[in-house]
Parts: sequence; C-alpha cells; structure tokens
Amino acid sequence: MLDLAETGAGTCLNVPDRLGDTVTKLPVIDCAKPHTHEIFAVVPYADSDVFPGDEALNAFAERSCTGKFEPYVGVSVFDSTLLMTWLVPTLSSWNDHDDDKILCVLADFKAEPLVGSMKLSNR
Repeated sequence: MLDLAETGAGTCLNVPDRLGDTVTKLPVIDCAKPHTHEIFAVVPYADSDVFPGDEALNAFAERSCTGKFEPYVGVSVFDSTLLMTWLVPTLSSWNDHDDDKILCVLADFKAEPLVGSMKLSNR
C-alpha cells in the first residue's frame, strides 16, 4: 500500500472489488504484473484554497481527466477499450493534509486485468 501523496502518473494498482468510499492508501503493484487500474494523471485543483465540494471537484476531474487521457494512452477516451475514472480529495484530506489533487485512473472496460503500462498503448 502506498500513501496517496506518493502516487503519480504510471502508478499501477491492484484494487479489490470493494475499496471503500474513503481511500488513504492505494494497493500499488508493479505494472509488469496483472493489475486492475493505472493512474494516468495527477491534477491539482487550484481554483480555490477552500474545499469546493464534491460536485465541483467531480466536474473538474471529469474535464481534466478527459483532457489528459488521450496524451497518455494515445487514443481518445471515447475510442478506447479502457475506461476512465478518478479519485477526488475529501473534506478532511483537503483540510488536514493540504490534499488538492485529483487522481485520474484508467481500467479495462470489461474489467479484464491489465499487463504492462497503458501509456501510449493506443488501447
């Protein structure tokens, strides 16, 4: 497990079926091994110093992650066999840990294991 603050693009994860609503550590795995997810971007939310709320964070995450997907994978999220999701900071992580980062995450659309990095995979 790795603290969220230590993760970056290209970090592969092997996420269990139930991760829970609040995540403080991620199940990091070597990308050469089968894995469920990969972080493809980390985007700071710089529009506000105070917690903007889940709705604003999710709208920002959707826009930001969509824009970062194609440069990382090599194809548009709309043409990909991968799906995109994200993790946003909670009120407590924002206030207690200065956590303003959105983690953009990809996975196989059919929930098949990924092997190797999806960077420029054109999947």
